[in-house]
Amino acid sequence: MVMGPASFARVVMALLAAVVLGGCTNVARMQRAYEEGDDSQLTRLIEIVSRPDYPYATRKSAAMALGEIGDDRGAPVLMGVLGGYDRRTTLKTEAIIALGKIGNLIAVEPIGRLMDRSLGESNSDMLVVAMPVLGQLGGAKAAEMLVNALMYFDALMVRSERAVRRGVFSGERQIYRTRGDSTRDGAFPVLDPSVGGPTQGRRTESLFGTQLPPPSPRSDDTPKHRLLAHASLVKVGMPAIAAIERHLATRETTVTLKTELLALVEEILVEEIQVEKIRSEEIRLQHGTPDGS
Repeated sequence: MVMGPASFARVVMALLAAVVLGGCTNVARMQRAYEEGDDSQLTRLIEIVSRPDYPYATRKSAAMALGEIGDDRGAPVLMGVLGGYDRRTTLKTEAIIALGKIGNLIAVEPIGRLMDRSLGESNSDMLVVAMPVLGQLGGAKAAEMLVNALMYFDALMVRSERAVRRGVFSGERQIYRTRGDSTRDGAFPVLDPSVGGPTQGRRTESLFGTQLPPPSPRSDDTPKHRLLAHASLVKVGMPAIAAIERHLATRETTVTLKTELLALVEEILVEEIQVEKIRSEEIRLQHGTPDGS
């Protein structure tokens, strides 16, 4: 088959693009070259992360490499990834981890904005990755965001608890009544656990005449997220104490959250004392001074 000039040009351009992209995206080799002294490879890695026309997996590898390299020059492009609206999340996840490794505090606010956009998403991976990185980066702004996160998760848990029906006399959580319950003899609607709605003893069917399947269990990640926010605040250290004190002085809070925040202050102080002991011991060993204990 003879190709026309236009078709031939398209094929040539496609081949050139494949050669260029394939020949310059061995990320591991580029990282090694940078570590051996070729500073230009950092620019190439930054370009790969920034370009949506590169393969998604290659961009993820380049983001990971920027984190391993740890150069501040990689931070802006990684923050740019966080602001993108790609529905896929794994590149953003790698960018968050890389920003944590680079350690530049300018990444805190973009990470916080991404966490805001992730609220309510069925995929909670973003929050699970982002909160520990905020703890790793530290500083006053990260502490403020993590205290806000604790307040938010506390509110969700309080609302969930209030939504649970409890017995007037027993105080126990009320479960769905079954048709075999003698206290539910048909005078009242029965909550059928297979469909999660009221029935009157008849088989509940869908629009197409088939029996409805049991509802899928809904996973509530709020307790897990709350624990992560708590642990991340401990990692922030002393700046978290100032954020906690400011929150307690200016915001209304539940007894549960107040108790947790005060316990956090104690945890951080204990952690700081341990760190100071280790630091003092290292200094003593370096200078060969005798143990004063």
